[in-house]
Amino acid sequence: RYPELATVCRNQNTLILYPGAEATNLEEVAVMSSSPSVMIIIDGTWSQAKDIFYKNSLFRLPKQVQLKTNISSQYVIRTQPTNTCLSTLECAAVALTIMEKNQSIQETILRPLQALCSFQLQHGAQIHHSKEHLLKNGLYDKPMPKNKRKLRRMELLVNNVKI
Repeated sequence: RYPELATVCRNQNTLILYPGAEATNLEEVAVMSSSPSVMIIIDGTWSQAKDIFYKNSLFRLPKQVQLKTNISSQYVIRTQPTNTCLSTLECAAVALTIMEKNQSIQETILRPLQALCSFQLQHGAQIHHSKEHLLKNGLYDKPMPKNKRKLRRMELLVNNVKI
């Protein structure tokens, strides 16, 4: 149905940035790789990205990589699930920085995001802490989910268990 995507996914130099048990640390791949790579980065909410990844079998063909980083998101006007979850833009910036071995790439790409957040905060937006932060500090003001799976995920966030 998508011949161009199929061609890209079948290329041995294509990587897909999506976390999981099968994913390799991108920094390890960057050290071992001497040839240029194509990287697929899925854009969407966490649940949308998960659906896109799992519903398209082509995305299981490229080497799956993930970021192993402890940096916090600079996209502070949105609530992230955990303190180390990054927006798609931030993931792309970090990934390019790693692959190109050039820190200025990340700084350049994230400058507009920082300006956007700064502008929004100056005009009434509030800083959003991660759901993990809110739960750990007793600040989560929404009703707890009734779904046992979602409730268990929230418990794991509070107890620092990687989900």
